[in-house]
Amino acid sequence: MVKPIIVLNVVLNINNNGRSKKGLLMVKFCPRCGSKNIEWVIPHDRQKWECKDCGYIGAFIVEDGALADEIRREYLKNKNNMEENEE
Repeated sequence: MVKPIIVLNVVLNINNNGRSKKGLLMVKFCPRCGSKNIEWVIPHDRQKWECKDCGYIGAFIVEDGALADEIRREYLKNKNNMEENEE
């Protein structure tokens, strides 16, 4: 029996405009803060991403907008709590 391989970040059939063949834009989110402000560290290496908002660098990214919204809310809540505790 062949076991399926689970891959965390696979983007197939993307043309030069960043759109899939079905015309849907593939939005990427930071797994730490939920920001859309995430880019490849090296454009030719799609295995490393960098978030310009929180400084995350890694291979894992989020493509689910609802999950990213939840991550963003929690990140901002924790960030605000930390800032209040510092004062």
